Amino acid sequence: MHSARQFVLFGVSLAFVAAAATAQQAAPALQRDSAPSSDQKNGTGIVPPTVTLVPQMPEAGASKPFLFPKAATKTLPNGLRVFVVSDSREPAVTVRLVIPSAGSILDPAGKPGVAQMAASLLTQGTTKRSAREIAEAIDFVGGSLNANVGKDATAITLDVVKKDLNTGLDLLSDVVLHPAFREDEIERQRQQLLSGLTVQYSDPDYLASLVLARVVYGNSAYGWPAEGTPATVKALQREDFVKFHDANYAPNQALLGFAGDITPEAAFAVAEKYFGAWPKADAIDTLAKSAATAPAVSGRHIWVIDKPGAVQTQIRVGKISVRRGDPDYLPLELTNHIFGGGYNSRLNTEVRVKKGLTYDAFSTFAPQRYAGSLTVGTYTRTEATVEVTKLVLDLLDKMASGDVTQKELDFARDYLSGVYPIQSETAEQVDDRVLTAAVFDLPEDYNRTYPEKVRAITLPQVEQMAKRYFTSKDVDIVLAGDASAFRDALKKEFPGAQITELRFDEVDVLSPDLREPNQTAAAATPESAQQGKEILLAAANAAGGEKLAYIKTLGINENGKLSYPQGDAPLKVKWMVSYPDRSHGDVKLADQEIAQVCDGTSSWLQFAQGTRDTTPMISEFKRGISLFGGGWGLYQQVLAGKLTGQFIGETEIEGKKTLGVAVEGSFGKLKLYFYPDTHLLAAARFQSAGERGATDNEQRWSDYRPVEGMLFAFSTVTYRDGVKFFESAVQDVQLNPKVDESLFAKPQPAAPAAPK
Repeated sequence: MHSARQFVLFGVSLAFVAAAATAQQAAPALQRDSAPSSDQKNGTGIVPPTVTLVPQMPEAGASKPFLFPKAATKTLPNGLRVFVVSDSREPAVTVRLVIPSAGSILDPAGKPGVAQMAASLLTQGTTKRSAREIAEAIDFVGGSLNANVGKDATAITLDVVKKDLNTGLDLLSDVVLHPAFREDEIERQRQQLLSGLTVQYSDPDYLASLVLARVVYGNSAYGWPAEGTPATVKALQREDFVKFHDANYAPNQALLGFAGDITPEAAFAVAEKYFGAWPKADAIDTLAKSAATAPAVSGRHIWVIDKPGAVQTQIRVGKISVRRGDPDYLPLELTNHIFGGGYNSRLNTEVRVKKGLTYDAFSTFAPQRYAGSLTVGTYTRTEATVEVTKLVLDLLDKMASGDVTQKELDFARDYLSGVYPIQSETAEQVDDRVLTAAVFDLPEDYNRTYPEKVRAITLPQVEQMAKRYFTSKDVDIVLAGDASAFRDALKKEFPGAQITELRFDEVDVLSPDLREPNQTAAAATPESAQQGKEILLAAANAAGGEKLAYIKTLGINENGKLSYPQGDAPLKVKWMVSYPDRSHGDVKLADQEIAQVCDGTSSWLQFAQGTRDTTPMISEFKRGISLFGGGWGLYQQVLAGKLTGQFIGETEIEGKKTLGVAVEGSFGKLKLYFYPDTHLLAAARFQSAGERGATDNEQRWSDYRPVEGMLFAFSTVTYRDGVKFFESAVQDVQLNPKVDESLFAKPQPAAPAAPK
């Protein structure tokens, strides 16, 4: 959601009541020259000649006293801070557990999405309840239990009627303290998330906002997508969630809020009952994790995401701003409301109302715990892209000139101070505000004094905020649309700007240059090619060097299993490999026997029922031949000078640093990753054809053992689309066994029966 007129905190949506303000603004004032006529008295709706309708906004009414209730608080022996807001108007209780140490900025490096998926899995099974049992238990009492993740915290919220509070708290404490993270539930959540990301990554609106956050925050975790990327979601494993939960969920890092029909004494008692045994953990330095940011932007940097054929362009402008606890936050929030925080703002009035160039234009500050950003957003038809971009920047500069009127200030000030009490009426809203103040380390009286502090903001303060934060001199700009329609005009309008163009289908926000790694690898340089060559030669020498050239055939016996959603299927394979490009595998899979054969020019599968030609997929067979034992066939090509590669950077594989090299041969494209200390092959990444289209694969090797002075990998594990698909253990290896050439003879199709 990109509307500046609504924000979400810990899963609780607090919508501004814009309708009331709009109705006030639209209501005309009546100026009567005489007493009401009979037409007016009789309600005919006819305006008599003596009455003039004037489009004038009525004066704001006198402010009413605002009494924000004070929460009762207590800290349990294990460090859990408990807050209670009692309200007996309804026989219901809301309980919210907020864990600031489990926000998405604490995702492990290179693995965005862990915090969010871990939270979504909490209610999908514990060590004593299944997902179904949890759902049935909360449904039976007519309650709700859900978890949400923000940048700065994870929140788990329970809603129940008062009489079922113990049942609800038993469920809440169970999902928080004893999640099972079952493999089947992980896979179900993964597929749901991937399905959603597939849709989102086809949406220029989503992608423009994603890229803006990444370029504005630079290396800070605040710029990572909380839901992860398709690649990271595929790669996440159960151990990632277990480690994150064990390290980040702790009572001394958490806040527990009660709101509704419960006394502080009763709330403290049940808090102790259900969470008192939760053990403390070491303090987590969230600031260190989130502090890294990009260098201050110098000048204008325009990022063009080219989507040929798009009829609209999504436009985003952004820059680093203030954190939530900054003293400038309140006057800045007010200043932003004037600029782009509502329908009547300057931005929306100019771009939408006056010029009709869009249906929505907004600006918003995202004040996080340790950092913040300003985002200006809109969209327009493709041919108006440059015009609207320039208009947005001009409006920012006009705002930065300090040209703010008293009338604008009064309207924004009356609105924000007036709507705050409306948004603080229910016990749940009050509880949310109390916990928010605690998470962001705001003063204890922040909520009680908010309206009066807003009303006390002066015109000089607003002018100062405008000059300090709204200039468009140093900003990042993202344009997602058909670049061919505005590329030349963009360069002409902004000759001094740095312009970077990306293809819509190559965007990877985790890559340093925002391009998917295989796209980056395509831009070879002499330096990267030389480095790739050196890494491959070092790997070949580590595996056996010149001895590998004398290996003409291999005999391998291995046992393993294929993993399916319904269970594992054991298999045994007897391989005969004849380098450089022939292989024969006798496969016993459960109760089936299959021969898998490649003769160098064609390939096939042979079943008891007949033969299936697989020659269109022969590169799949050749890749396997090259990678047996951790790359022996591949190293033979390297040592013969027939294969080179390009260095593509460092990557972690199972927590260890590796050096990546991209290669291409008769087996297709591969990304190979080598341990820098041993030089041995750790993993390979590639795409393969599947029944439902291309799949992403990662094959990993380990358990290297000496075989006649050479190192051979005896363990292999393959992941397909992030899920473990195959694993095997080599039982024995034969070097240069004699080959029976009949193994590579393709069966002839049966001759048609002779006519009788």
